Amino acid sequence: MTDLGKPVENVQGYLGVIEQIRTLVVDGQLRPGDRLLPERKLAESLGVSRSILRRALQALGERKIIESRQGNGTYLIADSDAFTPVDSLLSAISRQDQNLGYVIELRQLIEPQIAALAARRVTPELLDKLKILVCDQQNVMLQGKDCDALDAEFHRLLTKCCANPVLTQVMNTIQSLMDATRSTWLQSNERTVTSVNGHLRIIQALENRDAGAAYRAMQSHITDIEEHVLGEEI
Repeated sequence: MTDLGKPVENVQGYLGVIEQIRTLVVDGQLRPGDRLLPERKLAESLGVSRSILRRALQALGERKIIESRQGNGTYLIADSDAFTPVDSLLSAISRQDQNLGYVIELRQLIEPQIAALAARRVTPELLDKLKILVCDQQNVMLQGKDCDALDAEFHRLLTKCCANPVLTQVMNTIQSLMDATRSTWLQSNERTVTSVNGHLRIIQALENRDAGAAYRAMQSHITDIEEHVLGEEI
């Protein structure tokens, strides 16, 4: 098991984690087949939060540089050649972070209002559909599968509850932007659990016809998304 040693210095966020791992691989201190430290120890070793570490590992896993083996830790599976385009990789992720921040800001401006309006206008039939959808999301989560499609469907159906065809058309038009925050490499079990809990709070507010509670529940839900997606301690 490889000890990563010194904390990341003068580098921001999970990009610093990726750069530190790249340096260790290039220097031969970390080789294909080596098992990384457990998450808690690895985060401490690098001097970053566990949420930032998870984002770095997700990015590396998506690019087949590391592999998580259930019950047996995380392993490096690629050599230094896999990091050849690292500058482009880090630049692309950095640009995506900026866009994600803007998208989350947009969601924070729009979706709490949608939830509040939905609380005033939701029909019993649509409320039941929302409940079934969240149950499906829970079941898929327990199977360890991606829930991003069900997550998107929940928010689409919530907009439908507003009974405003113009609003529905607008949200359908910008759906691809919203989906940027649901990218597979941004997902984690913790993120999925948080998402389900947020949806349940929104449903409770809708059931009580409490527009204020629905607004606050959605606001909190998107803040949770921001923390998981951008790795910010809020």
